[in-house]
Amino acid sequence: MRTTGLLNLVIAALVSVALTGPLHAESPQPVDKLIYFFDPPSAELLEGAEKQDFLPLMAAFVSEYQATFCGVASSVMALNALGIERPLSPRWYPYRYWDQDNIFTKEVLEKVKPVSGINADGITLEQLQTLLNLSGAKTDKTFASETGVDAFRKAARAAIADPDAILVVNFGRAELGQPGIAGGGHISPVAAYNAKTDRFLILDVARYKFPPSWVTAERLYAAMNTPDSSSGKTRGYVIVRK
Repeated sequence: MRTTGLLNLVIAALVSVALTGPLHAESPQPVDKLIYFFDPPSAELLEGAEKQDFLPLMAAFVSEYQATFCGVASSVMALNALGIERPLSPRWYPYRYWDQDNIFTKEVLEKVKPVSGINADGITLEQLQTLLNLSGAKTDKTFASETGVDAFRKAARAAIADPDAILVVNFGRAELGQPGIAGGGHISPVAAYNAKTDRFLILDVARYKFPPSWVTAERLYAAMNTPDSSSGKTRGYVIVRK
């Protein structure tokens, strides 16, 4: 009787699993969950993507020198990818190349922020625009609060398709499901767009922590439409041009 009773319990458990799934099944993942560059779906996403900016940005891909230098590293990538006139680089003398040292001209230090200030808390979207403009680029800045996801998608796709433009986004880490400082923001360039899945490829300059990731337009816009405590405004994006 004991054996029969135990057998019945096992059968009941198996039937339950067959009907409802594993006893300890993971919660369903959201459809807009990040897809990292080395995840299996990424190769197919890249193959079918609009990616005019992918190779120029990959050739200029750098890691931020430190955790608060995301705006500086992103600017260096954009300037080098666009071929904007390069200064001598003491780090690689006698070659000319934008780096996270020579971008700090006297004018940048006066009109954007001292290095000590960036070391402490990074830069805002407006300061990112000023940094790029002072370095020889032309920029268009958009706060997420001033636009919507459809307008952002349209502008972003146009920038990615333009060989003379680079898209740089400023977003909240938490809204992408990435761990970090509560309320913390980040800045990185965008290299591609897959229309079939409505995903953008962010080339994260914090490469020591996160690889590039594919994120849906909805989720990226939501991450940009978050308050930046340093500026009192929302985050957003900058389109950088020659």
